[in-house]
Amino acid sequence: MMPNMIEDGVDAFIARFSAQAASVEVASRVEGSPLLECLTDDAVLYLLERTGPYVVSRGRARVIVQPETATLVRLDPDDLGPLRHLESLGVGVLVASGVVRSLDTPFVVVDAGVPLVVAADVAPDDLALGDRVRFQSRAPVHGFVLAPKRDRESVRTDDLV
Repeated sequence: MMPNMIEDGVDAFIARFSAQAASVEVASRVEGSPLLECLTDDAVLYLLERTGPYVVSRGRARVIVQPETATLVRLDPDDLGPLRHLESLGVGVLVASGVVRSLDTPFVVVDAGVPLVVAADVAPDDLALGDRVRFQSRAPVHGFVLAPKRDRESVRTDDLV
């Protein structure tokens, strides 16, 4: 069973997994709503944004997608299914399969077309990089929006007051 607390806080989680952020298209949203609708090449993701105050605007953004699942299943190497698959079953539920890219207990980073930082209650003990896995998430799927990087030169002096 997964521990009750799987992260040290939003900032620590972002620092730990910022390299695993997915590049997505953020759709329009209701101001102040924590529901974040993101479009990838393969799916529309409905995420619970964890990086309030929920002001990310429409357009391209980098988002750490963090689903949780009861069981992460290793696929047979001879399985002829798609190497990567990502499908939304509605608000906050994903079905995905992909390749293990990183193991960072209690998380497994899965490349399902976009990187997913998966927390699983149960995963194979001998899971290794390169293994193919599948899972169905439980709601909600968390989203951590990374702040856009700004050049020092692009910061107006008015912004520094």
